[in-house]
Order: sequence, then structure tokens, then C-alpha cells
Amino acid sequence: MNSEIKALENSGKESEVRIKKRSPIAAALFTLLVPGLGHFYCGEVKRGFIWFLIFSVFNTAFFALIKFFPVLTFVSAAVIIEIPIGLYILIESIIIAVRKDKYILQSYNKAKYYIAIIITSVYFAGPIEDIFAPGRFSTPTESMLNTVLPGDKFFDNDLYYGIKNPFSGKYAVIYNRPQAGDIVNFRYHGLPDEAPPEETTYYFKRILAVPGDSFVIKNRDIYLNDELYKFYPHLRFDEKLNFKRVLPDPWIFPKGNNWNADNYGPIKVPKAGDKVSFDTSSINMWKRIIRDEGSKLEIIKDRIFINDIEKYSYTFKDNYYFMIGDNWYNSLDSRHFGFVNENDIASKITMIYFSWNRDIPLKDIGAKLRSIRWERIGKMIE
Repeated sequence: MNSEIKALENSGKESEVRIKKRSPIAAALFTLLVPGLGHFYCGEVKRGFIWFLIFSVFNTAFFALIKFFPVLTFVSAAVIIEIPIGLYILIESIIIAVRKDKYILQSYNKAKYYIAIIITSVYFAGPIEDIFAPGRFSTPTESMLNTVLPGDKFFDNDLYYGIKNPFSGKYAVIYNRPQAGDIVNFRYHGLPDEAPPEETTYYFKRILAVPGDSFVIKNRDIYLNDELYKFYPHLRFDEKLNFKRVLPDPWIFPKGNNWNADNYGPIKVPKAGDKVSFDTSSINMWKRIIRDEGSKLEIIKDRIFINDIEKYSYTFKDNYYFMIGDNWYNSLDSRHFGFVNENDIASKITMIYFSWNRDIPLKDIGAKLRSIRWERIGKMIE
């Protein structure tokens, strides 16, 4: 390239349009936007493309490792490898830019090409990485104390149970059925007598019972299929509310029974293909499911009509789950909003990747950093 520049100088054809120094700052910024783009800016197109492929492939593998094997050792190893690769690409682009103090502008050194590469990376390469990237959440409430603390940040795996149809939102393939005890992230549709939230809202709770299970809560003891619920030790009972409730709770699902948080059921969780019988005194348990599954339900003068036909039984189309919060008296869960459709389960919560005191403001950075709970980082959520 030096001979080309010399020839241009000798011919008097050197111009600001044709020859322009490469900016190390611009190269660095381009690299931070898209790894390899800084090399492209400096004329190293092939090398930039190779670095882009290497970083994208490794980044995807890194995300997949965290998602499917959320163990601190694996996560730490991946981070230790990824950071040096990213830094090497960044530093190399800066060095190349410094060396090219006289650079012959190429036809691709135009803003439209940089914009096209950035858009392609964001809208095409980005989504491929996102498929394998774990979700990241912060603890919004205290409903899962002491399993999850306020200030915990954790990963989830939205491919753990299966693959959803992106158009219908329903599972197209299920290879792992959610199990009792799993802590899952699911879509919340509001209380039975409320309109669904205007914005999509997700909760995470522990699964108490799966489709076809029967359970009952007696004086706060949970019996799942006639056996004591084995995840009972994870539950937290606030000592200030440490009493066995005996009065019916008007906020408990379904309305019209004599249940409360400590004495609930018995209930059988709906399973696809199961048939249930009801009358006007027990329809509250099932009316939301019937409507959500696409059937028209009307109650007229103590008579029940499903799709304009008088009917007192229904066959479920989908599987359902019953959710419970570990913080027994401070959790809005299935005891209040009812069953959760299998297709509303979005992911399984897996590992805490960071934790600190949520209540300390960021402006008090010293206290904030001192509040980091090192013992919780890398802890699997059980």
C-alpha cells in the first residue's frame, strides 16, 4: 500500500477524500459495537470477518454453557476465556488503526456499510446468540424467601422443558416435564375476577403439584398424593404470623369455599384429557380454565351453558400446575389466582450469579459493594 500512496503523491492526486488517517478511537468504538468491525474500518476485511465469526461462535457456546450447565466452575472458566478474546480483538483493532496513518479509503468505507453491518449483527446474529443466552432476573418481591433473597440476580433456562411455537406461544416439543419442587418463571394472568394485566407480567414460584396430582393442606402441612410434600423444608413461615388460620379467607381461590392459606383443598390438578363434573356451587374452580381454553361459558338462572349447550362436565384440553411461594404468608400464588397453564411456563430458574443488598442506594457505592453476598454467588436454586 505504501507504493500506492507514493505513486499518488508523485502524481499529485493525493486528496483528503482518498487518503485518510484511521482513528484508534473510532476503531475501538466500532469493535465494541461489533467485534471485527474495527478491523473492517481499517481495511482488514477478512481478518475482521474471521474475528467476528470466532467471537460469535464462542459467545454462543458461552451462553449455552451457562444456560444448560449453570455451575460456577463452568461459568467462571467461560468468562476467563471470553474476556481475553474480546480484549485482544479490541487492542488489535486499535494497533492497526495507529499504524495506518495514511490509509487509502476503500469503496466500503462509507457510513451505509457500517450501518448495514451493525444492523445485520443486531437483527440476525444477535437473535441466534439470544436463543442460547440465559435470561437474567432480579428478585422483585420477598415471596420466595429464604430460597431467593431481595437483591439476588439469577439465570433461567427457557429451553429446559421444551421448545415453544413462536407464533402460538404453546409448546411444540416437550422433553422435560416440569416437576414438583421446580422453581419456574411463568406468565401471570391476574386474579380470577380481574382483567389480565395490560403488560405481560411474569412471576416465579415453586411447583407444588403437577397435572393429575392430588394434594391437600392441613394445618399448614402439605400432603401431595397422600405423602408429605418433600420440599416442605424450603418453606418459610414468618414467626409474626405463626398461627394456624381457622377462618375462611375471602381472597383464596376459588371463592365460595371454607379454605384458607393453612387449610386448603383437597384438589386434583387438571390434566389434559381429564373430565370433571360440576354444578353452580363448584363451577368457580373451573370457569376461568374453560374460558381460557376457548369455550364460551355462561351461568343463567342456576343453569350452566358451555358453547350455548347446557352442560355440567368438561374435558380439559391442556395440562395445569399449582404454584406455591416459599414465603408462606407473603406470597401471591395459586392459592389466590388458581392453576397455571403449562404453556404459560416460560423457563426454569437455575443459578444465582450475583447478590447484594437491594435496599442500599447506588450512590452509597462503598456500602453497596460491601453488601455483596459472596457466599450466594454461583449457588444453584433448589
